Amino acid sequence: MNKILSGFALSVCLAAPAMAADLPARMPVKAPAAPIVTVYSWTGCYIGAHAGWAWGQKRVFDSAGEIVAFKHDVDGFLAGGQIGCNLWQRDRWVFGIEGQAAWADIDGEATRTLISTAPPIALVIPGTTVFRTKADIIGSIAARLGYAFGANGQTLAFVKGGAAFIDERFTVTTAQQIFDTDKELRWGWMVGGGLEHALGGSNWSIKAEYNYNHFGKDSFDFCPVGGGACVVAEVKQHIHLVKVGINYRFGGFGGPVVARY
Repeated sequence: MNKILSGFALSVCLAAPAMAADLPARMPVKAPAAPIVTVYSWTGCYIGAHAGWAWGQKRVFDSAGEIVAFKHDVDGFLAGGQIGCNLWQRDRWVFGIEGQAAWADIDGEATRTLISTAPPIALVIPGTTVFRTKADIIGSIAARLGYAFGANGQTLAFVKGGAAFIDERFTVTTAQQIFDTDKELRWGWMVGGGLEHALGGSNWSIKAEYNYNHFGKDSFDFCPVGGGACVVAEVKQHIHLVKVGINYRFGGFGGPVVARY
């Protein structure tokens, strides 16, 4: 009997390695899935309003390209509206276009006593001469690129660039005469940037931005009030703008954006 039990135990010991070899291999441990974050969707068209302050500098040149006595600063209040569309969003990157226009009260003047009457600058006349600037419309048409940050992307940092326009006129007053220009819409270029924040994940957002507008050098006809020969001079200027505003976005082209991290 003991011989039988010993033989059975020996058979079990010999068979154990073979049985272990037949067991299935351990499955590899699967890494946890990357967390999914729902990012606020900025896509869609919007309309809004803004207000701000403008300041800049003007220089007047004669027909030969030499700067004359007039160089002065301008500043003033502005208020208007904007309309735009955020056309495309990938994860946190947002691209769109925007147009802005504002009523403005941007003005300034330079006063100087001139003593030269040398041609060809007919504006330079003995006595005190005042050069005045008045702009009442300013705006831009620009492309905008932004990056949404924060826990769910409700704050958008953006840069923008495109075309700028301003509607203005000039007046030169001397002891003998007043020279005036027609109102003229000037075009130039602009760059800027700012921040926009969605309020409570709704379609309302608030924003603040800065723009630099450059309008180059354009020719103007300064004509005597009451008739007479006009004088041509060139005016060069740049304008800085700071604005705060509010937007309402009309839905979007899609649902919330999903990003993996």
